[in-house]
Amino acid sequence: MSRVGLFALVVLLSTPSAAENPTLDRAVTSIGRMAGVRTVHVWRGEERLAARAFRGAGFGPHDIKSLSKSVLSALVGIALERGHLAGLDAPIAELLPEESSGLEEERRRGITLRHLLTMTSGIGSTSGEHYGRWVASRDWVRAALGRPLEAPPGERFVYSTGSSHLLAAALTRAAGEDLLAWGRRVLFDPLGLEVAGWDRDPQGIRFGGNSFRTTPEALGRFGRLYAQAGRHRGAQLVPARWIEESTRAHAAGWPERYGAYGYFWWVPPFQAERAFLAAGYGGQFLLVVPERSLVAVVTSTHVGKGAAWDRELLRRLEHELLPATRSGGESE
Repeated sequence: MSRVGLFALVVLLSTPSAAENPTLDRAVTSIGRMAGVRTVHVWRGEERLAARAFRGAGFGPHDIKSLSKSVLSALVGIALERGHLAGLDAPIAELLPEESSGLEEERRRGITLRHLLTMTSGIGSTSGEHYGRWVASRDWVRAALGRPLEAPPGERFVYSTGSSHLLAAALTRAAGEDLLAWGRRVLFDPLGLEVAGWDRDPQGIRFGGNSFRTTPEALGRFGRLYAQAGRHRGAQLVPARWIEESTRAHAAGWPERYGAYGYFWWVPPFQAERAFLAAGYGGQFLLVVPERSLVAVVTSTHVGKGAAWDRELLRRLEHELLPATRSGGESE
């Protein structure tokens, strides 16, 4: 059996661009050989350069895990533009007064939307070892707010899905309707972004930082929207200034894994060109290189693969795939 056979690589769709660019084909295959990778898609503008599936996977809806946070970031930008949210420095206690009513620590009442977006609220994480207990609670919003305050707001990056869920709750309250219904009206339907599902918490609030289910094709469309400064078919769906601001570094993030952190987007330390990244548990990646209108989507199994795996995937994206998409497909 060939090496490709051993990895059960299955080509479900081959585009002329990929067929004419063996360097790109090798780069996509290299990514596909990584443990658990299901699909790899690449676009340059509206041109699909590659679409491959591996290990018998299909191109249907997939839970994108924490990549959902970057979708939520887009909705926050739209809400600010439409006046549903007063500004990023609005205290979360004012947006969720009932849930915040029992808070005793004055510093926690100073937590703003900006702190939540940058994961610098100072509230202890609900992710990692704390995740199971948090999602088993009866009220995810109160449970997230009730975590110990580990640092004053704005001082330290603490990755926590609870932070994104607090923002989802605030946005739901501000929009006055279910977040998925509102999102479909202002973004998903105009963009043609298929949403197969989005989980809710016990109070019915959409899981802002997780469990958004969509297709790799739809993720690519979302990425191209960001590469095009928020415009789609002549309509400005997401404010251009929000895209610019939210994909810049605002917090230290995880330099050893994904890079610095923006507003629910990662900023990897690529050397040759500016890029930004949305990432989810198990290897769900959406990479955007705006200057070249280049978008890459990788979906993977929902199994934790560790920081070394994530670093290696970013390395292959930067040093193998991106050079292969330049003119002529030759590495530089």
